[in-house]
Amino acid sequence: MSGSGRLAGWAVAAVAVPALLATIGLLWVRAPAPVVPATAAAQTTATGAPGSVSPTPGAAGEVGARVAAMLAAHPLLFDGERADLRPATAATADALGALLASAPEATVRLVGHTADLPGPPRRAVELSRERAAAVAERLVAAGVAPSRITVEGAGDADPLAEPEASRRVEVFVGAPG
Repeated sequence: MSGSGRLAGWAVAAVAVPALLATIGLLWVRAPAPVVPATAAAQTTATGAPGSVSPTPGAAGEVGARVAAMLAAHPLLFDGERADLRPATAATADALGALLASAPEATVRLVGHTADLPGPPRRAVELSRERAAAVAERLVAAGVAPSRITVEGAGDADPLAEPEASRRVEVFVGAPG
């Protein structure tokens, strides 16, 4: 193989291998389902587990990008069948609250998730909603108006490859609509 052929091979490998690893979840990168705003206002999506961002113009988009970066480094994760915040999760929720309190134009949708929970499916939805509510309480304590926060429980409807990563709260930041 010539020198330029090897270089082209390495270039392809440099793109293909991370894409393959991301696809199977080894890099903790997961693109959520596309977010379709209910209004004309665009939204930015930041997952509480390893996640990604859909760019949004304006101040809410800038805040959403900062939230996504924060959550990529420090996801909002929970233990087993619990809805109380881990110390690291509480610290992240507090920092998230401070950031969102400084951006009164942004709205927040918190979606809790769980995985491998024994019992009826409604218990998974309840637990996941309790997790989102626990994060919402920290945001309100940090100065985010409760009217800007929506709390939802998805149960185990959107699991990730690792059960621990599935026990999470996703954060969706949007412009007022």
